[in-house]
Amino acid sequence: MKYLFSSDYHFFHQNILKYENRPFPTLDKMNSEIIRRHNERANDDDIVFCLGDVGFYASAIKAERGEGMPVRALDLLKKMKGTIYRVRGNHDKQSNKLYVPIKSINLDIAGLRVQLIHRPEEADIDNNNLIIHGHTHGKFPTHEKLNSKKIPVFFINVCVEQNNYYPFTWDELKSKWDKWLSQHKSRKDIQRWLSTQSQKNK
Repeated sequence: MKYLFSSDYHFFHQNILKYENRPFPTLDKMNSEIIRRHNERANDDDIVFCLGDVGFYASAIKAERGEGMPVRALDLLKKMKGTIYRVRGNHDKQSNKLYVPIKSINLDIAGLRVQLIHRPEEADIDNNNLIIHGHTHGKFPTHEKLNSKKIPVFFINVCVEQNNYYPFTWDELKSKWDKWLSQHKSRKDIQRWLSTQSQKNK
């Protein structure tokens, strides 16, 4: 069993092909290729975290504008391996049948306090060391922000555009964290804060 992370499939969203310059000739090809690449990495016993914006459901009239189709994107999730836990994205609404009440998930893993969230600007940087997020698509693969204690917090973008439309493994994300920490001038402060956070969680 392994953890996988991804975001912003935008199934059935015709205009995402041009908005993000996605390398697929048709919407059907995009949908099927995201599923294929997911299943190439995932197994049935894996845990998959999808951090929002699964797809676009729209009326036939809106579908003509490329902003969705009258097909349920959740049907495509059933074709994807693993147990999928979803965080709500800004396009996951009750009106498009994609709403979930969960806005974020917290994990304690590898000595890190990790928050999974769609919009990075809504992250809780005072209580987490690593933020894994979606929403920003092809922008900002990684970045950092200072929390209220002036300690840097690391952000990783797991939108499908960031990994050639494959989900990220935890090992890949942890490698990014390790590289960032090893090169950071404030790593001693970060490690001290990590130790403090770890003691709080016991």
